[in-house]
Amino acid sequence: MKKKVYAYLHTHWDIEWYRNNEDFNVRFIDVFNIVLDELIHNRAPFFYMDGQIGALNDYLKLYPDKKEIIKNLVNENKLALGPYFVSADSYLINFCSMLKNIDIGLNFSKEFNQKEFIGYLSDIFGISKSVFDALKLKNIDKSIIWRGVNPKKINNNCNFLKDDIKTAWLVKGYFNDFFHQKEINILGIKKYLDDIKKYSNDILLLPIGADHLGMLKDANKKIEFVNKNLDDYEIILTSPFEYFKKAKFDNVIFEKEFLDNSDTYILPGVYSARIPQKIKNNEIQNKISRILEPLNFYLKKGFQNQIEEIYKTLLKNHAHDGIYGCSIDSVHRAIDYRIEKCQNYSDSLIKKIKGDFKKKYDIKGISKDKIGVFNLSNSPINTITVDLPYILKNSQVLSKENRFEDDIFYDIYHIPITQEIKTHYKQLIEITKPDKFSFSTVKIKKPIKKTLITKTSIENDFISLFIKNGEIYIENKEKDNKPIKLSLLDIADAGDSYNFAPKGEYKKLSIIKTKINYDGLIESSLSIFFKNIELVAKLNNSSKFIKFSAIINNKKKNHKLVFELQLNQDIKKTISQEAVGLIERTIDPNYKMQDYMPVKRPKELKTNSYPMQNFVIANGVIAYTKGLNEYEIYKNNLRIALLRAFNTISNPKNPARSIPAGPNILTPEGQCIEKFKAEFMVSFGNKKDAFLNVDNLFENYLALGGEYKEEINIKFDEIPINTFIYGINNCKKIGYNYEEDKISMI
Repeated sequence: MKKKVYAYLHTHWDIEWYRNNEDFNVRFIDVFNIVLDELIHNRAPFFYMDGQIGALNDYLKLYPDKKEIIKNLVNENKLALGPYFVSADSYLINFCSMLKNIDIGLNFSKEFNQKEFIGYLSDIFGISKSVFDALKLKNIDKSIIWRGVNPKKINNNCNFLKDDIKTAWLVKGYFNDFFHQKEINILGIKKYLDDIKKYSNDILLLPIGADHLGMLKDANKKIEFVNKNLDDYEIILTSPFEYFKKAKFDNVIFEKEFLDNSDTYILPGVYSARIPQKIKNNEIQNKISRILEPLNFYLKKGFQNQIEEIYKTLLKNHAHDGIYGCSIDSVHRAIDYRIEKCQNYSDSLIKKIKGDFKKKYDIKGISKDKIGVFNLSNSPINTITVDLPYILKNSQVLSKENRFEDDIFYDIYHIPITQEIKTHYKQLIEITKPDKFSFSTVKIKKPIKKTLITKTSIENDFISLFIKNGEIYIENKEKDNKPIKLSLLDIADAGDSYNFAPKGEYKKLSIIKTKINYDGLIESSLSIFFKNIELVAKLNNSSKFIKFSAIINNKKKNHKLVFELQLNQDIKKTISQEAVGLIERTIDPNYKMQDYMPVKRPKELKTNSYPMQNFVIANGVIAYTKGLNEYEIYKNNLRIALLRAFNTISNPKNPARSIPAGPNILTPEGQCIEKFKAEFMVSFGNKKDAFLNVDNLFENYLALGGEYKEEINIKFDEIPINTFIYGINNCKKIGYNYEEDKISMI
């Protein structure tokens, strides 16, 4: 008997990549018009829209008259939409963005009566554990994946249960254009199916389509022709939903993530490509999910529609090949524009919320010894930064600028005039600790200086940084441990946007000079200068971490810059933050890419680099970052990428990858010849410390000046013990219990 092959027609749609969004939208018009024509005239039974609706959403803005036709095809089970707005990367976006991506996709799809959904992620570069967490929270019980799967780790079975989600692995990937050729290669199709059969049970799953490829015309007839000439297989044109009904899913696996490149490319260089843009993306995601949306939720402001519009703009950047950093330069200029648009809109809403709150409680005038604080973090805080047109008592002024007060812009009966521009002072204050998730009127404390600084050191009671013999050391003063060393390293890169390819060895940058920036009652700051880099270290009286800003003026091409923490033992395990929760990875500390280059066909070279969100823990040392998403391990060294410069999407001679992963289109702006700031922190501790301290890096609070006629104390929420709140989704809090490793909607 012939083996049954369940095949589905599709096209994989990057909304922008080696062409811009407008180019691909124009192409999509022709592609989708053919889809409608083929389905209406029954020349094919079904078409799958790649699991995302972004391109179709743009199409319908131009052709709203096609909406009823599409709805009818969905009702007839000839066309499937959703569940995603865009096919988004799963390692570079936070969990709120991940859930909102599904929400928008589901809401759109349900307007067309789509009732069943597959978490379809055919081409993202590795599948994080958070993908399955998001699917479960949204009650999606099926998924289809490709990259990052090691057959041995799924028991050589392409169908498995992952967290109770029926998951199908596309053995040969989604890219299959055999049937589109003028002369169909029957032997080629047979060999292709033979490879899929090795990992399949009773039936096979076969996608028919490829990147931006038009739908196979007269598919019924072509499949009929192929079946007549295939001896061992019978291809049944259907939908992937039918495959899930027929296939067996009794293979339970316990893999946390799919990030193995032994079978397929995962293109890990994208985690360090165009880092200045990733920093901006990280900042705006945090602003929306940890400040704007919680304020809107707790204060019942009703700005859900506005926040949804911000997300729709931001999520376009998260589409596959977008925030990855592997598109043409014009695409990334469009991404920067969208980020700026989201920043402006978010800032405007936050200012509006603050202004309304001040009006509600009649907060006017000046009070120099108290302040109002929205604490939107997961822990109490005692040192904050405020920006006011007057100087508070016992504050430490950091900088000043002349501008209008925000309140003026939200008085609709007032037009700002030049005389109303005032000097605003950015200043630090110590306060009585406001509860987490609260608004409190708090008193400003008189600081007791505990930070000491010289031209070669900075320290408080808990932690110290010192320079000795041209080396930077960080010491945990609470424990009698050997200090760790911090260095800046640089290496030539022969790779491209997809894959880092080290050329030679890392070279340590030398310290040129140091300078005390300020020695304050609350905080002190030391600058350490390297060639084209100023590393600014900051420490306040009570912090158990050192904050760093690397101000990088990159003038060099084709290289990678990292900061390295040299720990006291080889690193064999790391714990890093995921989009939600944590991922523990086992590391081979002795692996070195250079020892295996150039890689042999058809492989992609294994790396010791891994993605993270905002922190990674190794041997009790914690590195926190803003938008620095890649860490690398070698022996006892933890390296975090600050910059990677390249000049092409895909270098055909990349020694770390044997086959091109995309077109060799030059991307001079990928060299990042610019000045930018990268922020990170270093501390000692465990996963609880990491979760609580990450809020300090992002400063998830807002301060309100003015005269408070009476104390205001509003407790927004009681957070369950050991639970970290990521943000709000559909009027529920996203909670992660870091002791039980449990995600829930509270």
